[in-house]
Amino acid sequence: MTIIAVIIGAVVFLLVLILFHVVFCLKRVRPGEVGVRTGFGGMVVTEHWIFCYPLLHRWDTMDIQVKKLEVARKGKDGLICRDNIRVDIEVSFYLRVRGIENVGQVAETVGCGAASDLDFLRDMFEDKFLDALGAAVKQMDSDKLFTDRSQFRELIVKEIGEDLNGYRLEDVAISYLE
Repeated sequence: MTIIAVIIGAVVFLLVLILFHVVFCLKRVRPGEVGVRTGFGGMVVTEHWIFCYPLLHRWDTMDIQVKKLEVARKGKDGLICRDNIRVDIEVSFYLRVRGIENVGQVAETVGCGAASDLDFLRDMFEDKFLDALGAAVKQMDSDKLFTDRSQFRELIVKEIGEDLNGYRLEDVAISYLE
């Protein structure tokens, strides 16, 4: 009788332990996000699920979907072309974290919450994007800007380059040019 009680007690204990793990320690990641677990054992990045133990680990999620940042320069803030004509321009930049392998770098440098915050990303990249826009506009005449937008777009991408602190420039769209 006591052996059966011990076995039943062990089974109940294991069920409670498994239930505790599933309810409190198992962290799942939604599509479009990655999970970052830090603490005991170092940083672990996952796209699916992971165990995260209270007091030993910290759990954050990072949105890795494409973010749209708009930069506009109009009126007296317009950009000057090679032929010294001022143009008004509005450009949309599409950014995302470069890949699962760069999530750790982004998490360490800016943090998981800030990586998804559009205002933070605007503060982080706006100067670089404006500098690239200014350099690209200065390389073309105003009439060429209007007729050869694809070359202008390529100049912008070339000026921005690859160094975006773990982010990748997905696309550039010129939404307004006058």
